[in-house]
Amino acid sequence: MKPVKKAGDIFLSGGIYCAEAVDLAAAVFEGRGLRVAKAAGGFIVEASAGGDAAGEFCNEVLNQQCRIDLSRRNFKIASIIATKALLSAAGVEQSAAAGAKKKAGKRG
Repeated sequence: MKPVKKAGDIFLSGGIYCAEAVDLAAAVFEGRGLRVAKAAGGFIVEASAGGDAAGEFCNEVLNQQCRIDLSRRNFKIASIIATKALLSAAGVEQSAAAGAKKKAGKRG
């Protein structure tokens, strides 16, 4: 994030922030006097309102980007946990011991 030529404008690098994070933050800040535009290599945030709206917007973009990165990184384990929870709620036995007993029963 770096200031652009006009006062109150901030450039967000597309290499750091994905379009999804910027769009989600823009939805949160809708109606607060901010304009987000695509630019070469990223996005430009133009703040027409006074105060620190642009800075708060950048914090929200960072929060959204962190949330997206964490969900992508933890997708596998989260889906495993959700599957186990659903199977447990359905009454399906899922423990490793149960699987070992079934295999041992087939051998003997």
